[in-house]
Amino acid sequence: MYSKKVIEHFQAPQNVGEIENADGVGTVGNPSCGDIMKMYIKVENGIIVDIKFKTFGCGAAIAT
Repeated sequence: MYSKKVIEHFQAPQNVGEIENADGVGTVGNPSCGDIMKMYIKVENGIIVDIKFKTFGCGAAIAT
């Protein structure tokens, strides 16, 4: 069973999405179990100005 906090983050995750023309994109996960995360980062003048992610997997993977 998931904690209340994990359920809250699963139902309303923050910073979810893609960044068009991202400066960096990374993918991590384990396709055999179905948990995959793709992260996007936008940097201007050496400062991170935006970061987003998309997760495919179980509730715990999406919430964390």
